[in-house]
Amino acid sequence: MKRRNTRAGLRWALLFGALLAACEPVPDTEAPEDEAAQDEEVTAQHQVTTPLPPPPRPLALSGPAVAYGGGKFLVVWWDVREGGVYGTRQKPDGTLVDPEGFRVNIGTGPGGPPSIAYDGQQFIVVWDTGDGIDGVRVKPDGTVVGPVFTVISSGEVFGPVDLACSSKLCLVTFSVDNDEGSNINARRVTTDGVVLPELVRGLSTGARLAGESTVAWNGKHFLIAWTDSRGGDTTPDIFGARVKPDGTVVDPGGFSIAAAPGEQRTPDVVWTGRRFLVVWSDGRSGNRDIFGARVNSNGHVDDPAGIPIGTAPEGQLFPAVAHHNSKSLVVWQEETSGGSSSIRGARVHEDGTLMEPSGFSVSNSDLERETVPDVALGGGLFLTAFSGTSSEDPSAPDFILGSRVNHERRILGLTTLTRAAEPPSVSTSALTRRAPPR
Repeated sequence: MKRRNTRAGLRWALLFGALLAACEPVPDTEAPEDEAAQDEEVTAQHQVTTPLPPPPRPLALSGPAVAYGGGKFLVVWWDVREGGVYGTRQKPDGTLVDPEGFRVNIGTGPGGPPSIAYDGQQFIVVWDTGDGIDGVRVKPDGTVVGPVFTVISSGEVFGPVDLACSSKLCLVTFSVDNDEGSNINARRVTTDGVVLPELVRGLSTGARLAGESTVAWNGKHFLIAWTDSRGGDTTPDIFGARVKPDGTVVDPGGFSIAAAPGEQRTPDVVWTGRRFLVVWSDGRSGNRDIFGARVNSNGHVDDPAGIPIGTAPEGQLFPAVAHHNSKSLVVWQEETSGGSSSIRGARVHEDGTLMEPSGFSVSNSDLERETVPDVALGGGLFLTAFSGTSSEDPSAPDFILGSRVNHERRILGLTTLTRAAEPPSVSTSALTRRAPPR
């Protein structure tokens, strides 16, 4: 459920072949001239009325966010087209419902890196505008329900923005600059799109710097996790706090989830049905690895030393997590010494056992750079959405791709989700207003 904004910045071109229909030739002696011309006219008409589908285009300015509801996945991203926030739906069988995507930000304000959640009836999408946070509701049939609502309007607010929803309200989390540094705030939004006036404060009062927040709902309260400078400005740790639906902070100032040497950053969190699983990128070994910890509903951390999940020699970044039954799928961006990157994953059992110590490939694309994944469960499988490119131009848009993975870790199909019938007009201001890496 993530809002990842890193930039690999690049281009990818695909070549498509055309389908050719062949008929058994008729000898010239048996076909009058006018009949041959008639055949040519029919063939030309057939070519006009059955055009090839539009090829994929690089359209995305940030990594995607994905959620499942109403029988479909909805993937959203920050886009170069007017409105800035676009999405597409995909069925669990791989069918792309909206091949050209559709505009999610139907308002006049700017788009930005989005996040998404499902409240049991509809999707709620929120995004960082650069001067606050806006949002909108989207039905499972793709209808965008206006008007766009403003969660907060302030130049002091920055992302990544995240949210989680109950059947009645959503909690939106974000970072706010202050005189000393930054802290974590949140705001509640009803599922009717009504923004409640009270800010949720007091989450990260013990830190000079706090950011990169993420949130999940367990049916009773929300757990917010974030990057916290109490381990040092350059060696932050992961902290968390529970919040009740009425906005009460159960753990004022937060509690430690991961404290270790080096940086602990970019957390994600999911409710497993029994406890929360928090995952993050960890620098204790000198490289960037993926670690996790299980957190009970009462705030007790079962794994204070962390569970090593992805520990290959090269860097592992930007983890995301989804859960089903007794297993969670954790996915991440894995760097290589040659400057390329790919999306890999591993399953973590409810009891904390790592099921694939070496991980496995989540994507089978041949793109040079695969970055900033998100993952959701639906229809009995996982959909991992991520950015993909093979250009070295950091200002160029990316493709968004989706890889379906079943519970036996087999890739069922890879789809390019960003398509457009006409070339997009790229906004220069949008390209220069890129959010920093999560």
